[in-house]
Amino acid sequence: MPLLPALLILAQGLPSTPPPQGDLAPCRAGQLRLLPEDRDGDVNGMSHSGTGFALANRGAACRLPALPQVVLRDARGRALPVARRAPVGMHPGPVMVPLRLEKGARAQGTLRWVSGPVYDGSRKLVAARLSVQIGKQWVSMPLKAVLYAPADQGASLDQPPLQLAGRR
Repeated sequence: MPLLPALLILAQGLPSTPPPQGDLAPCRAGQLRLLPEDRDGDVNGMSHSGTGFALANRGAACRLPALPQVVLRDARGRALPVARRAPVGMHPGPVMVPLRLEKGARAQGTLRWVSGPVYDGSRKLVAARLSVQIGKQWVSMPLKAVLYAPADQGASLDQPPLQLAGRR
């Protein structure tokens, strides 16, 4: 089959292209609300735990990074030594297209970490808050989490890209 007809056939089954985002302003921290999301335990098991969260847009449509910077903080507000691992297949580093977040829509995220003392000389870290960077500001929510790391290192977490979740 010639290439052009094959491409046309393939294109008919693909979803429509989202509108361009170049004219869409970046989301601001003040228009977003960070909310916990129950994942029915789908991030827990085999010495791992995690949390789901959502960024809800209370303002005009905006552009949201697909992989925003996250920080886990202790009860005194100090950032814990936790590093994000790059998503699988994203080397040398992740390249993510920003999400178009409409007014009233939500973007869902997931974080997963080691939650059991599986290392020789495990180091225990206790998180009390999750903060997500939006531009130069942060949105935060309470979080009760215990992470473990090797004694002489910080912890690591997995953070897949955000996914659009619709409205609530």
